[in-house]
Amino acid sequence: MQGSRLLPAVLFVVFLTALHAAPPPELAALQQQYAFVVAERVTSPYNTGIEALNTKFLTALTNAGEEAKKAGKLPEALAIEEDKKFIASQLPLPEQDDEKTPASLTKLHAVYRLESAKLAQQRTVAHAALLPAYTAKLKELESTLLKGDRLEDAKEVMQYREGLGAEPTSPVTGKEFVNSLGMKFVPVKGTKVMFCIHETRFKDYDAYAAEDPSVNGAWKDQSVNNYTPAENKEEHPVVRVSWADAQAFCSWLSKKEGKTYRLPTDQEWSYAAGIGREEKWKQGTTPATVVKNQTDLPWGSKWPPPKGEGNFSDQSRKAKAPNSEATYLDGYDDGFPTTAPVMSFKPNKPGLYDLSGNVWEWCQDWYDNTQKDRVLRGGSWSSPERGDLLSSNRLHNTPDLRFADRGFRVVLEQKAP
Repeated sequence: MQGSRLLPAVLFVVFLTALHAAPPPELAALQQQYAFVVAERVTSPYNTGIEALNTKFLTALTNAGEEAKKAGKLPEALAIEEDKKFIASQLPLPEQDDEKTPASLTKLHAVYRLESAKLAQQRTVAHAALLPAYTAKLKELESTLLKGDRLEDAKEVMQYREGLGAEPTSPVTGKEFVNSLGMKFVPVKGTKVMFCIHETRFKDYDAYAAEDPSVNGAWKDQSVNNYTPAENKEEHPVVRVSWADAQAFCSWLSKKEGKTYRLPTDQEWSYAAGIGREEKWKQGTTPATVVKNQTDLPWGSKWPPPKGEGNFSDQSRKAKAPNSEATYLDGYDDGFPTTAPVMSFKPNKPGLYDLSGNVWEWCQDWYDNTQKDRVLRGGSWSSPERGDLLSSNRLHNTPDLRFADRGFRVVLEQKAP
């Protein structure tokens, strides 16, 4: 939810080489030391403040709910219960209240947003206070590497330092951002996040798993029906990851870079797919109940898909990875029997790839109020049906499911200027 316990943006990593090599060991050591300091002096106090705010807000909601019940105000009581679910699911409050929002909730929301903004400002000030000393150490390292005739390493430190120096006054906003794994993010109109332009890759997840031996190893298996991609395997989307696995990856990446990475909400995903404005969300709406467009496909309304529109259940799958229970698109061959390397097909208008096909993408939300299943969007390489590929379509599965056509995409929260 707004002002959630997700880690703040504190470390601006812009170094990226063509091979995405690791930084010089001296720089990596400084980054690690700085991350510990940030966690102690910035992240921990902020998270503690948010926890206290959420507890206070929940108490106020409970009291307001009791008053509404005593007064016989059923719509108000139901709206308050919905707010409690938002807190439990760590989903954002609506940015604005509408005419149907009860007056009691409007007042509570205003107080919450004000207090959350104060905590965010305190976090920004605390982070800014740490940067001068850190920048001085980076300059010292840069000089040492230069004197040691390690010009390329010195250049990397300089590029990192220059990007870092802009962070306090130039938040992660704008046209694009590339993180330390080489994942590129762009803003999406109608949201306050930046979307990764591609699905999380095998190599992205590999970097995470290399640092955490406890990660479930199912993701390493890219085979389906006796077929395994032979080329550019690291560029394929990671599969056989559950919703919980995706959350753990986001948490690791947030800690690694001092930013807030997470799964997109269902509503944010709709904006990324170009249908966000037409979906009428209000308090109490869920992915299960939102009115869905049953016409629009990512490329228009034509069916079957025009050539080259994405990676679906096609003739190459039928030839190389057949399944007796599968169906295939007649006359469509995208060249990839199962997953395709990310960004193999043309992007949509915001510059995002594979929002249709390749792998189903986990979203943050519960599917409905039973809170048993999480949402997936976008269809996959195993999707042969028009309904699967509608921009508005939602799949839902239990959050522990791992399957060969499920993956995920991450978003990066933008800092307010």
